[in-house]
Amino acid sequence: MANQKVTLLRYSKIPGLGWRRGRAVVGKTGKIKPDFMLIGKGKNKQQINASEGHYQLRYFEGKQPRYKDVGNDPTEALAELARADRELKFKNSADAVGYVLPVLPQVKQKLLTEYGREFLELKNSPSLKLSSDTLDLYRSIVEEFVPVCGKTVPEEITEADVIHYCDVLDKRYADRTRATRYKSLRGFLFYCGLEPKRLITASVHKRLKSYEKKKIRIYSISEITGLLGICDLYHHVLFVVALLTGMRINELAHLLWQQVDFEANVIRLEHYDIVHKGKPIKFELKDGEDRNIPLFPALRAELLRWRKARPDAVFALGTRNDLPNVKMLDALKRKAKKAKLNCGLCSGCAARNECHLFHIHYFRSSFATYALTRNDIRKVQEWMGHSDLETLAQYLGLGASCPKWLSDLYVLPTSNSCEECGELPPSIDLRDTLTQTVQ
Repeated sequence: MANQKVTLLRYSKIPGLGWRRGRAVVGKTGKIKPDFMLIGKGKNKQQINASEGHYQLRYFEGKQPRYKDVGNDPTEALAELARADRELKFKNSADAVGYVLPVLPQVKQKLLTEYGREFLELKNSPSLKLSSDTLDLYRSIVEEFVPVCGKTVPEEITEADVIHYCDVLDKRYADRTRATRYKSLRGFLFYCGLEPKRLITASVHKRLKSYEKKKIRIYSISEITGLLGICDLYHHVLFVVALLTGMRINELAHLLWQQVDFEANVIRLEHYDIVHKGKPIKFELKDGEDRNIPLFPALRAELLRWRKARPDAVFALGTRNDLPNVKMLDALKRKAKKAKLNCGLCSGCAARNECHLFHIHYFRSSFATYALTRNDIRKVQEWMGHSDLETLAQYLGLGASCPKWLSDLYVLPTSNSCEECGELPPSIDLRDTLTQTVQ
């Protein structure tokens, strides 16, 4: 009988060696030493830490070794070893006396693709009221993970598959996006009947869920004046609206003139589902809650000028064809380069001459910083749509050196101000202010 023994191994990725198999380390008490394995032979045998991996059972069919994944939980791995050892001894005993064991019918396992389809159908349930962004996230996870892991049924998924998926994400997305998708993937794995806490070791989980939080970046006075100083009318309006509203890029792209209320001096951000030029266009706010943003005098003046330039447009900051502008970031990169604001040190400057220091979202952080110099934090929280003050509190004090002309842009008019006369004083014309500042 060729197969007399089942061996418990650890299959792990060893720095400098790649994926290797080694015997699991079992102590005198009969318990496994977690995350350790034996490699080498004879006097060269040594214990090494192998946290990135999982346990396997090795047995033989004839002379060919076969391996069965048994997860990453040491207790369960020992239980599987004992169970497999009993089955092997029983089979060998039956073979010794010439008894042929009956073949039990195999139960059909549900495919991973079926779980994925059912998971997405569940998340699409109207009662859950998930946003389109959340649904897109779950859809992306299922569509990416299933082909990347290459497994047919959930029972075949190992910790190595999850790590490989995160490696793929690392090549395409930022660390924060990778961490977010990994945490959402755990929900899908749980739906498939797996236990993420047992499938993935605590040390690996800690690494995959974490990311380096970037430092807050706000646009400096020289960057604001330099950027707006070289813009054409459209991009001048676009960047001013971003700076004086703190809207997200998707909100800027989908802003309708219908949402700009010049009489009430407010922008009413709310979700909508319209058909424009024969195309269905759906917009949803990130947190699903409508909010109002005040029209500061300089912002109001800028939008009124732009409205006169494009009286028939539906989208306030749309393209020439009056559709949502999804290339705002590209335009910002080009304008920063034209204004000679590129740092010349980052990988973006080296590879594409597109500086990493410029993103639409930094207008949002700049708005938070400068608006807080002249407004109550709870008001700014409402305008930005933050769910808690902790997120906004990190901007307090960053605008201490903000010049008066810039902080004045975030002051709401009083009841007896220029609203009554119907015209705005020249002093709040942002283009004149910027011209004077540059000079």
